[in-house]
Amino acid sequence: MFRVNNKIWLGTFRDVCLGRAYVLENQIDIPRAVLGSKYGGHCVGLDDMDHNDVVYSFGVGEDISFDLELISRFDVTVYAFDPTPRVSTFIKKQQPPAKFKMHHYGLSDRDSFLPFNPPVNEEHISHTLLERTETCDRSVLVPFKRLKTIMRELGHFRIDILKMDIEGSEYGVIEDIITHEIDVRQILVEFHHQLENVDLELTRRALRNLNRAGYKVFNFSQTGREISLMKT
Repeated sequence: MFRVNNKIWLGTFRDVCLGRAYVLENQIDIPRAVLGSKYGGHCVGLDDMDHNDVVYSFGVGEDISFDLELISRFDVTVYAFDPTPRVSTFIKKQQPPAKFKMHHYGLSDRDSFLPFNPPVNEEHISHTLLERTETCDRSVLVPFKRLKTIMRELGHFRIDILKMDIEGSEYGVIEDIITHEIDVRQILVEFHHQLENVDLELTRRALRNLNRAGYKVFNFSQTGREISLMKT
């Protein structure tokens, strides 16, 4: 992966020469702002932002700066989700505002209790559904739900902003959104092709499929992993 001017090639120089690289660049120019800390921030499109917007934030970890700034600036309700064991204790200590609604289950492309594998470094927090042989003996069984299931349970027919930092599960969820034509206006996603068992082609394919479904990139990070898209 390398950057030239305002473009990022998701692939090696050899991939570019062979026509296998995905060129990442902004496809639409809209008002936008990065909200939250350097670690937990995401870029949001500001067009038609309204206090009635439905915001889902998956994978809050121990940094809810993005969610709190959304609430502070736009008076929206943020529905936050994270099944990681340490997150519950962290949220209680933060005493977030009433418009921050915490749910202790995760997002997947299926409804089930699934083994959640902790990081190798116990000081870190990011668990994953991906195979992690070094820590599988310490995995915990936690509930996961499909996006359609969550929306039905919470009484929502659309999502205005969907933020996902879900450690490799984003690929299946994106496919689920596209296949079932779930009404999502903005998708702010952190891709995890830097992980050893995640092929870069998964990110390239997800972006191609999102483009075909009408989503256009309006912001991406220096690493090419945090990408914001708007349905056009």
